[in-house]
Amino acid sequence: MCTCRSQASTLIQDGNVSEFADPRLNGEYSTEAFDLSLKLALLCTGHKKQRPSMEQVVSRLEKAHEISMRDDAKRNNISIVESLA
Repeated sequence: MCTCRSQASTLIQDGNVSEFADPRLNGEYSTEAFDLSLKLALLCTGHKKQRPSMEQVVSRLEKAHEISMRDDAKRNNISIVESLA
């Protein structure tokens, strides 16, 4: 039986984290933020002694959010430039 955790771990090891993303996102998300969030989720569901503290979780989620916002701004700027061309 393949669990979500083992599937996600395999995809991370193979460098295919985008395979775990919801296809309804149509690739419109920050792959760097998604990778960070997926790895965090795996840490949170791991062995109790190896789980991050809530402070670490919040810090990593804030970082993922910052990355996502940065990447969204880049995508929006590219779209604006393309529409002007």
